Amino acid sequence: MLLYQAWLNWRLQRALSGLMPGAFNEQVGDGVIALGGMLVLASGAALAALSGWAVAAFLAGWTIQALYLLSNDRVARIAEPAALTGRRRSVHAFAGYTAVTALVLHLPMLGVLG
Repeated sequence: MLLYQAWLNWRLQRALSGLMPGAFNEQVGDGVIALGGMLVLASGAALAALSGWAVAAFLAGWTIQALYLLSNDRVARIAEPAALTGRRRSVHAFAGYTAVTALVLHLPMLGVLG
């Protein structure tokens, strides 16, 4: 779903670029969101295949998400309830991904990942 939203946002921005130029920060943010979505997809696929690459994919996905949440402080300055709700959901999703990443880091020691 995240990748689909990123793709739709990119298409919409390209269509509207002739009318009003988009901010560079927003374009970078959209790229980071798309990259994070692809890394989450890759990490899930690697884990489903019980591949040793799952550790690297989960660490890369965790790093991208952490950097995005730390650098995206504009939402904290906005008092809109919808923006704050979205931020809260993102932080909760990151907490869940952190827990799964910790579990995946222990799987090679248990001999589960090859």
